[in-house]
Amino acid sequence: MTCEAMTETLRRLDAEWNCLSEAAGLVGSLAAVRNDPDAALLALLRRHAAGDGLAGRVVLQALLPKMVRMASRDAAADLSDYLAALWERICTYPVAQRPRRVAANLALDTLKLVKARTRGVDSFGWAAPQGPEGWDAEDLLEAGERLGYIDATTRRTLRVVYVDGRSSRAAASELGTSSDSVRWRCSKGVRALRAHALDLAEELAG
Repeated sequence: MTCEAMTETLRRLDAEWNCLSEAAGLVGSLAAVRNDPDAALLALLRRHAAGDGLAGRVVLQALLPKMVRMASRDAAADLSDYLAALWERICTYPVAQRPRRVAANLALDTLKLVKARTRGVDSFGWAAPQGPEGWDAEDLLEAGERLGYIDATTRRTLRVVYVDGRSSRAAASELGTSSDSVRWRCSKGVRALRAHALDLAEELAG
C-alpha cells in the first residue's frame, strides 16, 4: 500500500470514528481499553458476539495503531488486508479460552492470517473435521455453495483471496468491486462456512 493510500484509509477511519464517538457515546472507550486492556477488550468482544457491532468497531480502533505498524513493515500486504483479518478475529475470538493478553493475541492472530493469505495458503480460520484424502479449498467452497451456505459471488471472492492469495485491493480489482466489499464478503463467508463445518465435512466425505 502506498503512503497516500494508507493515509486515505486512516483519514476515512478516523472520520468514521469521530462520528461514531459523538453519535454513539463512545467517547472514553479507548481510554478504558488503555487503563485495563484485558477486561475492556473482553467486555467489548462479548458485546460484539452478542450482536453489538459498535463494540467490535471499538476493538478495531484500539488495535489500529498496531495494524498500521505491521502493515508498514509488510511488503506483501497492505493496511486493508490487516484490517480485514483483524475484523475476522474480532468476530471469532475465543473469549473463554483466551482471557489474557487479548490485544497481543488479536494482533498475532491477525498477522498469522495475513501471512497465510499472502502465501496463498488455505486459511479459513477454523478447524473443520478432516475430510477424505484429496479434498481442498476449492472443494470446500463448492460444497458451501451447493448446500446454500454461501452464494456464487461469495464463493468467487473467497477463492480469489484465500486460494489465489490476493490482497483485498488486488481482489477488488479482479472482481470489479471495492476493497470494503471484498472484506465484507470474506468475513461473512468465513463465518457461514465455520458455522456449518460439520455439515460441510459430511458433504465432502460423501
